[in-house]
Amino acid sequence: MTTKKEIYSLMKLIEVYFEQFKITQEKLDCWHLVLSKYSYEKLHGNLMVFVVHSPHPPKISDFGSDYIGKGTQYPG
Repeated sequence: MTTKKEIYSLMKLIEVYFEQFKITQEKLDCWHLVLSKYSYEKLHGNLMVFVVHSPHPPKISDFGSDYIGKGTQYPG
């Protein structure tokens, strides 16, 4: 289970990597609702792969179960 604080931490990383990504309370609440069932380690690992391969910020669907822990290579 990922806490809301951990989701916020991931969103802060996204904000650093992608200047156009903005954090709002509504976005944090919604992301937490969907992503809390995954471990922080899997979400963080998936984000690290994503940022290397994408010029655009991730959407919540980029963290879905089809991607997490499978070493998905994202198109650049």
